[in-house]
Amino acid sequence: MPKVVKKETKVSKRAKNEEVKQKKKKRAKKDPNAPKNPLSAYLLFCNDHRDDVKAKNPDASFGAIGRLLGDMWRGYSESQKAPYNAKHEKAKAKYAVEKAAYDAKKAGSDDDDDEDEDEDSD
Repeated sequence: MPKVVKKETKVSKRAKNEEVKQKKKKRAKKDPNAPKNPLSAYLLFCNDHRDDVKAKNPDASFGAIGRLLGDMWRGYSESQKAPYNAKHEKAKAKYAVEKAAYDAKKAGSDDDDDEDEDEDSD
């Protein structure tokens, strides 16, 4: 008796892409009313020094300016970074308060929505 060999079927690229799309989970949309995360100490530093770096290097590209700012930041001592770290800690504390208030308000509004749905179903 001849041996039967199963032939594998090829799956098209389109079918593979559709399978991948089906497997991907959709992200929850961000709430535009949510408080924004605070800027890091490094970003606060960059905001203060970007204009100076651009003025000294007018032909520098966006990436080159970023590298120059990064080199400056790495060259700073802890005492020179302290004001930016202090600003960051202050902003982080403010964010924590805003986030707690936002979460409490959101939790309160979710409870109100549940009550409205219960009343509508009667």
